Order: sequence, then C-alpha cells, then structure tokens
Amino acid sequence: MVISWIGAILGLAIAIFLILKKVSPVYSLFLGAVLGIIVGALIGDASKFDFGGTVTIVIDGTKSVMGTVVRVIAAGVLAGAMMETGAAEAIARGMVKGFGDKWALVALALQQWF
Repeated sequence: MVISWIGAILGLAIAIFLILKKVSPVYSLFLGAVLGIIVGALIGDASKFDFGGTVTIVIDGTKSVMGTVVRVIAAGVLAGAMMETGAAEAIARGMVKGFGDKWALVALALQQWF
C-alpha cells in the first residue's frame, strides 16, 4: 500500500487541532495517525486500501519508536520523583558546593549525568 505524504500532514494537523481542543493527547495522536493513514492511502493507492493494512501500518510504526517513548516516560517519572522528594535540589546544591561558586554553571550542566 502506498501512502501519500499529504495524509501524514493531514493526520498531524488533525492531531494538533484535537489537542488544542482539549482532547486527550493520546487519543488525538492515535486518531490523527489512523485518519492520516486512511487519507494518505486513499490519495496514494485507493485500489489496495483496507483497514487491516491500516492497523498493520500503525503497529509497525509504533514498534520502531516504543523504546524511545518508554525511556522518555521513565525519565519524566524519575525527574518528577526527584523533584517531589527534594533529591534534585540536594544533588544540585552538592554539585555547586563541590565545584565552588566560580564553576556553579558548569556544575549544574554536569549534574544531568549524576
């Protein structure tokens, strides 16, 4: 099945529109992806379009980015937990104290690896 790039642009526009209308981002992105694939397939090669192919394309597309998505979510959860408990502030203060006032900005920049 050939998918036109116009469908991808339309799907992105639909997702952004729905997010701005306060629809859940997960549902907005999923609906935008499915509608973008459908429209792109109809524009690109309507004779071979089927809904089973749409599901397969969505699943194959998410397989390639799932590891990255999980890492971003985990980093966000960890950062949130560190901010709630005060650990982030303690780490920042310790780094600045260890490097001194002159190197405070370098210490704050380096703290992301610790």
